[in-house]
Amino acid sequence: MSKTVLITACGNRKESKPTVAGRLYKSSRIRYLYKKSKELNIPFYILSAKYGLVNGDEVIEPYNQIMDDKQCLKLEGKIKEVLKDFEIIIYYKGGARKEYHDCLEKVARKLNKKFISFGYGNMGDIKRLEGIIGGI
Repeated sequence: MSKTVLITACGNRKESKPTVAGRLYKSSRIRYLYKKSKELNIPFYILSAKYGLVNGDEVIEPYNQIMDDKQCLKLEGKIKEVLKDFEIIIYYKGGARKEYHDCLEKVARKLNKKFISFGYGNMGDIKRLEGIIGGI
């Protein structure tokens, strides 16, 4: 398989103390993808409005920040640094704010990376992930 990465946006509800990013967010979307990334042996990152792209295994502090164009521009260098080593970016939207998708897509385009985006609210299509990865 080519160098593929799985990414989703951060979530609003968080644990109250520093925790591994894949478990910091009280989001069933993030927790499912974190667990699934381990099963599928695919790198997993969370697009954080504060930290940029955070590896699911990285311990981070809770925070309260939302992505907007200004914040995306501020984080662009950090995001590029993580994405430069991947060829294919799979982004699961799953009801996350559009600004996260747009930020990641913009950086992927600047790096000339293949960007696959899917997902809608309530995780109705999250099971498509394995088919998408298998089709790469």
